[in-house]
Amino acid sequence: MDNKTLKNKTLLVILVTIATMCLEIGYGIISHSMALTADGFHMATHVLALSITYAVCHIVAKCADKEEKINALGGYTSAIFLGLTSVGIIYESVERLLNPKTISFNEAILVSIIGLVVNVVCVLIMSDSHHHQCHNHHHHHEHKENLNFKAAYLHILADALTSLTAIFALLCGKYFGFVFLDPLIGMVGGLIILKWATNLTKDSFKILIN
Repeated sequence: MDNKTLKNKTLLVILVTIATMCLEIGYGIISHSMALTADGFHMATHVLALSITYAVCHIVAKCADKEEKINALGGYTSAIFLGLTSVGIIYESVERLLNPKTISFNEAILVSIIGLVVNVVCVLIMSDSHHHQCHNHHHHHEHKENLNFKAAYLHILADALTSLTAIFALLCGKYFGFVFLDPLIGMVGGLIILKWATNLTKDSFKILIN
C-alpha cells in the first residue's frame, strides 16, 4: 500500500470520527446528556492522534529518503498519546472503583454502542492497509513496518476495545447488578492499551536512535 493510499484512508477515518464527534456533542447538549457530550470530546483526542498520522504521511511524501525515521517519529508521538489515554482510563477506573457513582445505564450503553459502530467502520476502512503492513512485516526486516500507520490502527482498536468491554460491563451492571464490573473491566482494558503503547514506543525508539 503506497503512502498516498494510507493518507487517504487516514483522512477518511478522521472525517468519520469528526462527524460522529459533532453528532454526539450536538445531541448531548440538546438532550443534556453528559455521557454523550463527554464521549464526543473524547473523540476529539483521537482526531488529534489520527491527524499526526495524516501529517506524517504528507511529510513522508516530500522526504521519501527519510521515510522510515519519519514514520517512526509519528508512531512514537502517537504512542505517547495512546499511553496517556490508557493511564487516564486506569486512573478513572480506580477512582470509580473506590468511589462508586450512579450509572445511567441506558444512556451509557447508547454511547458505547455508537462508539463501537464508528470504530468498527474505521477498522474496516484501515484493515486492508494494516494487513498489508503485517504482510510486509513477514517478508522484510521488522524495522520496515510502518509504525506511523500502526499507531493510528492501534488508536482505533483501543477505542473499539474500550467500547466493547464497556457494553459488556454495563449490560452486566444493568441486568445482574454487577456494577463493580464497569470500573474493573475498564482497568483491564486500560492495561491492555498501555501494553500496546509500550511496545509501540519501544519499536519506534529503536529506529529513532539508530
